Amino acid sequence: MNDLKLRKADIIYLQETHIGNISEGIKLERLGNFKAFWSFGAINQYGVGILINKNINFNLIKFDYDFAGRMLCLDVLISSVKFRFLNIYAPVVVTERREFFNYIYKFCLTSSILCLGGDFNCILSLRDKIGGNPDSGREGYIQLNKIIVDFNLLDVYRHLHPQGNVTTWRGVGVSTRIDRLYFSARFANSFNCYSIFPCSFSDHDYIFCTVSLNDELNIGPGFWKFNNSILDREEFVSSFREFWVSYSLDVEISLAWWEQAKLDIKSFVIAYCKHKVKLETHERRLLECRYNSLLLAESRDPGVYIDQVKAVKKELSNLCLARDRGNLIRAKAQYLENNETPSKYFIQKEHIRGNDKVIRCLEDTDSTLFKDTNNIKRIARSFYSNLFTSEPIDAEISDDFLSGLPQLSEESRDLCDGEISFSDVKFAVSNFKSHRSPGGDGLSREFYFTFIDILGPILVKLYNQCFEQGTLTNSQKSCIITLICKDKNNAKNMKFWRPISLLNVDYKILSKIIQMRLSAVLSEVVHPDQTCSVPGRRISDNLHLIRNIIDYINQKKISCALVNIDSAKAFDRVDHSFLFKCLQNYNFGSSFIKWVRLLYSDISSSVLINGFISDPFPVTRSVRQGCSLSPLLYVLVLEPFLIKIRNDLLINGLKLPGCSEEARVVAYADDVTGVCVDSESVKRLLEIYELFGKGSGAQLNKLKTKVLTFGDRWDKINGNEFGVAWPLSQKILGVQFGRDITLDDNWSKILNSYISVLRSYDDREFSLLGKSTIARTFAASKLWYVGTIIDLPAYLLKSFNSYMFKFIWGTKRFEPLKRSVLYCDKEEGGLKVVHILCKLYSFRLLHLNNMMCSTDRSKWFYFARYWLGFSLRGHNSSFGSNQLPHSDVIPSFYKGCLNIFKYFIKLFPDFDFSVPHSSKEFYSLLLTTCTTHNTVQDVMPNIDFELVWRNVNKNFIDPKDRSLAWRLAHDIVPTMWTLYCRHHSLQTKCIFCNCVESVEHLFYTCSTVAPIWEVIKTWVSAITLYKVTLNFKLIRFLILPKLNRYKEDVILLIINMAKRVIWLNRNDCKFRYKTVSSNVIICQFLERLRFRILVDRHRLSANEFYKYWLESDIFCCLDHNDKLIFSF
Repeated sequence: MNDLKLRKADIIYLQETHIGNISEGIKLERLGNFKAFWSFGAINQYGVGILINKNINFNLIKFDYDFAGRMLCLDVLISSVKFRFLNIYAPVVVTERREFFNYIYKFCLTSSILCLGGDFNCILSLRDKIGGNPDSGREGYIQLNKIIVDFNLLDVYRHLHPQGNVTTWRGVGVSTRIDRLYFSARFANSFNCYSIFPCSFSDHDYIFCTVSLNDELNIGPGFWKFNNSILDREEFVSSFREFWVSYSLDVEISLAWWEQAKLDIKSFVIAYCKHKVKLETHERRLLECRYNSLLLAESRDPGVYIDQVKAVKKELSNLCLARDRGNLIRAKAQYLENNETPSKYFIQKEHIRGNDKVIRCLEDTDSTLFKDTNNIKRIARSFYSNLFTSEPIDAEISDDFLSGLPQLSEESRDLCDGEISFSDVKFAVSNFKSHRSPGGDGLSREFYFTFIDILGPILVKLYNQCFEQGTLTNSQKSCIITLICKDKNNAKNMKFWRPISLLNVDYKILSKIIQMRLSAVLSEVVHPDQTCSVPGRRISDNLHLIRNIIDYINQKKISCALVNIDSAKAFDRVDHSFLFKCLQNYNFGSSFIKWVRLLYSDISSSVLINGFISDPFPVTRSVRQGCSLSPLLYVLVLEPFLIKIRNDLLINGLKLPGCSEEARVVAYADDVTGVCVDSESVKRLLEIYELFGKGSGAQLNKLKTKVLTFGDRWDKINGNEFGVAWPLSQKILGVQFGRDITLDDNWSKILNSYISVLRSYDDREFSLLGKSTIARTFAASKLWYVGTIIDLPAYLLKSFNSYMFKFIWGTKRFEPLKRSVLYCDKEEGGLKVVHILCKLYSFRLLHLNNMMCSTDRSKWFYFARYWLGFSLRGHNSSFGSNQLPHSDVIPSFYKGCLNIFKYFIKLFPDFDFSVPHSSKEFYSLLLTTCTTHNTVQDVMPNIDFELVWRNVNKNFIDPKDRSLAWRLAHDIVPTMWTLYCRHHSLQTKCIFCNCVESVEHLFYTCSTVAPIWEVIKTWVSAITLYKVTLNFKLIRFLILPKLNRYKEDVILLIINMAKRVIWLNRNDCKFRYKTVSSNVIICQFLERLRFRILVDRHRLSANEFYKYWLESDIFCCLDHNDKLIFSF
């Protein structure tokens, strides 16, 4: 302790303390000026501690520890900064170390600054090891690295010394840096120094790190949010229903009552959660008190109380295991319910997204830089208060733009008017996306969805009452603005943060209803040039037109400019008075306008900055980003400007081939691209937008407005003509276009992103089908947007496929099954792996299908007809008219489309292109030409493989068990004999018994595994009343006679579970040198089965659970207290 005092440390992590009771800890604490926290190990074993200098002004928020003396977790507030200090002593035993890192994962989930340190007993890099076996000492690094990546942690030493090569522990002929310190990456600027000093009383060195708190922000608590997980508890759902029925009985619904009701709902939820936590912790606290008392008694009379100490400690351990087991059961139930569908809301992405919202410094209007939260909050509030305050607009200019707008029909007008009904509310709630942030009242979409039957009628009365009174409730009128950085290089400037409105769900339900009404009639008043939010229109229409224009003017040697207009804060500058005038001039009814006015009258916002909420300020302009109605309202506000562009006589657009119209403007919400053939038209286009700004409140951002030119006419234009940029290339709607743009300019970034997505899932354990789903859903989906518009080079297609199949198989050296099999659907023995080329072909065919049968002709159609009309005249006679122009030269995109079309027609000559189809239809047909079944089906013609694949893919079976069953049915399980036959191994012997390890031997006849089948054979006979005999054919191919669904599912479940237990134990024995016996295999299998039954009780209805597990009276039963009693 004297040594530690001399170092003048403020926070000290200790491992292997060998302190077994509180009295020893108190003695040590008295030797120094420290407040000590301990996790006691067994007597004279393990133990970790954290010492905090008493001179530090700190507040302890939370204290947690394990019962093995390996982990200690403190939540502490120091200088207004929240820290989580996590001290660990990782096990030496490899398997225990992996489990330990998995165990501490949950303790790393925090919004505080995380400081993870201690003795990790493993290394992540060979740079941290000198001498010894380079392959030894890394076990557990996958689990540890997952923590580091998911929670964005920095190795402090490696951060400060990237090329350093020091060690902290030395043995015979080897030394390693197993003692390390990790901090949250957002704390990186606070590291001052990191040193290593020898320790006289240990074979480990001291590590010292000095950090500064001066630059660290204070992170606030945010606001209360409903915990959706409690909706899974029947107890909560039923108790809330009882509460609400009583609360809302015989009450008069009013705006004030609803405001109070939401507060009382919040209080009820908080009280429920607190009560549950209190019940769960009360027993633990009693045991902890008894444990500490016994430790004191044992310290006075050694050996007298040792048995009682061990007994109470075991009770504590069992209590924690029960809690963790409950969490695991709920997690496993969700996993099975989702059928391994991966979620986009993994902790890593949420954590990174949370860090992206932290504002570390901001410049004030006078360029003064502030780093404290109070000033950052003041600057942000002032910025948005000014931005959302309307400015005077020119009424005369406004009226000019609003004159002659398209008129809504009376029928459509009536569709938008009227009161809100219960069906409106229910449909709106069911159409909301899940897992979205709630508003300031904290109540989530999931909460309303769960209780829509009892809350829906209340909301109907409330909304219609709001309509009558012309005002919303106070909480509905308020909004919390959260910010997302658009450009990290300019994060100190408020202009580079995007505001997202967190609106209360009761507000969003109403706005969703209005949005659905408006969406149904929007096409009547919005021109096809605008494709955003109008049903039936696609952003791809805009991109097809842009690409076609470029190909056409290059082919015809026409000079043309694409003017990419950037609206400064487009959604945020929508003037409310101009919006309401627009609605009137479109002929919307007074009822509909009143609904919209209701949503935007007397509203206010507050800014959420680093967890603190600013004072509210009034909002008199903007449509709220984050509200489903906002894009539609913006489209209506922008349309008068687009109409002016189309009708202005001084603007010369590009003449469409075979049509009297011109292409002048292309729009997707505020992404507007003008098409001009001369500089005067460009000038006029910009002038009209400036005029539109004066009449509507919009503002042209000249710094970001760019003019992309083609042809010789523009060579004399200077680089800043009309105050805007004239680059050689420009990204339009996310796709790079320009004079010298190659395919690689678009695809190289997509490939990098694709690889990054696949790698982000590398350390997660998914089945083969789960990996296929990830590759299809998250990785390959990055290709479709650009792949719809431009060609994918063959060499890049090869790279995309290579990375995908490497991810699925876990290696690129060997693919055990033909890709053509994997492309098949699950029901045909495949994994439904996406066929990238077929998918891209399907988009081309859909494009041609739209061309041949669409009546609402987008402007890209005229260019497509010009190039392909003559070739496709046999499928649409109007294309062959001599009055239409045709080209002999076809651009590469449409040449590819035509080749794909000819190939498709050759395969499917009777296919009718004159009626609309979907890309899914085209993809399904193309896929039939690229799939084959496995040769195992030819070798075994007597096996009904249709039944095999149906049973292999039973949802009732755990996905990872299914994955092994699938491999087994395909004969690609890498047994020693299989590897030998494929020249991947020289060995053939079974790891258990030294016989040849064939599939049948390993999974059935081996003396080590045979006893487990005797257990299962008894159960199968009892379930089927001796109608089914267990044999290897049943074990491998899962072919059962006709049984009822419940019996069939249970038999398939236990057979597949047993196979996986055998496989896991075989691998433990082979690669981890574990001793495996028949008894070990049986015990593991029975434990897994018990756990699965517990999971099913949590996730299945009472009737289904009875049918599966109780009816046969073989596996378990319920006692008089409804407690589950297992029979094995």
